[in-house]
This record gives sequence, structure tokens and C-alpha cells, in this order.
Amino acid sequence: SPDPLDLIGKYGADALRFGTMRSAPLGQDILFDEQNVELGRNFCNKLWNACRFRQIQSSAAVPAASGPEQEGRRDACATFEIQGEIDPALLTSDDKWILLKLDQAIREITEDFAEYKFSDATATLYRFFWSEYCDWYVEASKASLSGSRRGNEADQTSASPPSHVGGYAEKRKANTLAVIDFVLSHTLRLFHPFLPFITEELWHGMGYADDMPENQGGRTVMTAPWPKPLDDDFKAHYGLSEADAKHIEARNAANKKVRFILKPARELTAHDVEVLKLLLNAEVFELNANHQPSKNTMTVRTDLGDLFLPLEGLIDIEAEKARLKKELEKIETEMAKVEQKLANPNFTQKVPPNVLQEHQKRLADWQAKRDHVKAALAALG
Repeated sequence: SPDPLDLIGKYGADALRFGTMRSAPLGQDILFDEQNVELGRNFCNKLWNACRFRQIQSSAAVPAASGPEQEGRRDACATFEIQGEIDPALLTSDDKWILLKLDQAIREITEDFAEYKFSDATATLYRFFWSEYCDWYVEASKASLSGSRRGNEADQTSASPPSHVGGYAEKRKANTLAVIDFVLSHTLRLFHPFLPFITEELWHGMGYADDMPENQGGRTVMTAPWPKPLDDDFKAHYGLSEADAKHIEARNAANKKVRFILKPARELTAHDVEVLKLLLNAEVFELNANHQPSKNTMTVRTDLGDLFLPLEGLIDIEAEKARLKKELEKIETEMAKVEQKLANPNFTQKVPPNVLQEHQKRLADWQAKRDHVKAALAALG
């Protein structure tokens, strides 16, 4: 194994600490791989640049460099004023989604620490921060931070003022920044056991230390309170529900510049449409309630409606047909099982009514899936 001091000199102490912890599951011996330390360095850069992105959105100074090599330099970030309280009335579905994901991450990481599963804790941090926060929420938040008219009109209720009246765009932007500050201040505390140097630097540089009493994070992130899961009162106050998570996850479906057509099942806000196009990385994104797919079109049913993807020139049509036929066989097998039970008087006459209704609903669901797959096959010709 290499000398740890050499690795620290090359990648940074935080990178070595995080990479080693992430690669060492509880109770297992593994061979050392320097790529894990390199991954730790990349993660430090990701955290640094995510905080830098937040500071760029304000008029304050931003971190002077991008990377863990700045560990220990107190002049690397310039303190700036963080946003105030989150306004529940201005939360978008994306804001609610990331707050629910933060709650999930806090619960999982706290449980992993209690069971000494440090590798699992780093894996959860990686998933939450890199995949959910940076890859999805930060990208989606740009619709609000850009100040575009379409972003301004997003998610407005009848009680909300028009986007061009009373500085609504600025209020929406400020509220998005308040959500980002809330998430980042919690995330830095979650990261601190693994990345003590860069989180200390960012804790002060982002201004979070100024928000805390001296003995609770005002001097150092080490004394800041450990994040607590969001309780029911918090969720009720900010209108957080699992429906928000499902809404966003149904929307975040692809990452390729192609043409998509959505046949909406319900009304979508301008913000949702803009974020859908952004996250789908769609060159063209159309809403068409009367769309009839042509041949060689892939379709998927989501909570938002039917999403169509013309496949001409994109995939192997024959391979996709084979996949759908295999899926159809599986669906029909499951349907046959349920139908067999429902055709048996010994079953239908003896089970409680709620069990019978559950099986009837299950059959209806399988039938809907079968019809959907058959329609997809027909569209492929």
C-alpha cells in the first residue's frame, strides 16, 4: 500500500478519508485501490462547486478555487448573507421533492452510523448529493433561478400573483435559494465526519456559522447539531407528501436529446413543462392531449400521462419488440393466476370482501398493463 501522506499530498486528506470509508464495507477486507481516493477527490470538487453555484446566484463573492487543495484556507470563501425562512406558498414540486429526499437521507445515514455501517452512509451521501441534489434538483432549480417568464409562472395557484406583478420572480428565486441553503447547511453537517476540512471551510464561507450560536456551530461545524429527520409538523407546514416525490420521479425519466411528446393526464404548469424539457434533455418537447402515436414509437405510462418517444433511428426496433413480447408474456402469466383465483367459488365466497376487491383491482391493473404493452407493440409495427 502507498504511504498515506503521499496520497494526502496528491489528493487531499478529505479525499483519502472519504474514498477509503466508501470502499470498505463493514466486516470485509478489500485490496487498496487508488481509484477510490480519486473518487473522493472528485466528490470534494463536486461539493465545492455546488456551494460555488449557490454563491454565484447572489451578489456575494464566491470560492476562489475549485477543489480540496484549498483545505484549511480561511480566505477561500467570502462570507455572504444567506436567505431567510422558506415560504411554503412559493415551494415548487421540485423543492418539496428535494426536502423529502433530504429527510430520507438523514434517516438512513443516522441509522447507518448507529450500526457502524460507515460505507453504507457514504453510499447514501453519494446518492443523495450527487444524483438527487446536483444532477436533478440543481438542474431543475435553474428554471426558477433563471428568472424566465415560464419559470416565473410555475406552480402558481389562484391565490398567487401573476409572475409579472409584485416581483414574484424575485420572490420565487429567493425562496429557491432558501431551500438550497437549508439543504446545503444540513448536507455539510452530514458530510463533516467524512470530509472535516472542506466542510469546515464551506460552513464558514457559506455563512452558516453566522446563523448559529457560538456553541452550536457558530465557531465550528464540529459543534453544530446533527441534522434531525423532518417531523410530521414540518412536513404538514410545508405541504410535503409522497405524492410530490412520485410526481417528480415520474417526470425525471430520460437523459438524451431527442423528441418527446406527452399526452398529459392532468394539467401541467409552465414550470413543469420547462423542467421536463430540461431534465429529459429534449431537443423538442410537445404537449398534445390528442396525440396518436405512429409506428416505431415507444410509449410509457406515468402519473403525468403517456410519454411518447419516436424511435426512428434511435434504437434497434426488433430488439425492442422482443423485450415487449417478453414483458407481455409475464403480464399474461400474472393475469392468468389472478383470473384462476377469481374463477374459483371456494376463493370468492370465503375470502373477506376487501381481499376479493384487492384481487379484482389487481386483475384490472394487469389488464391495463397488457393493453398498454400491446399498443406499444402495435406502434412498432
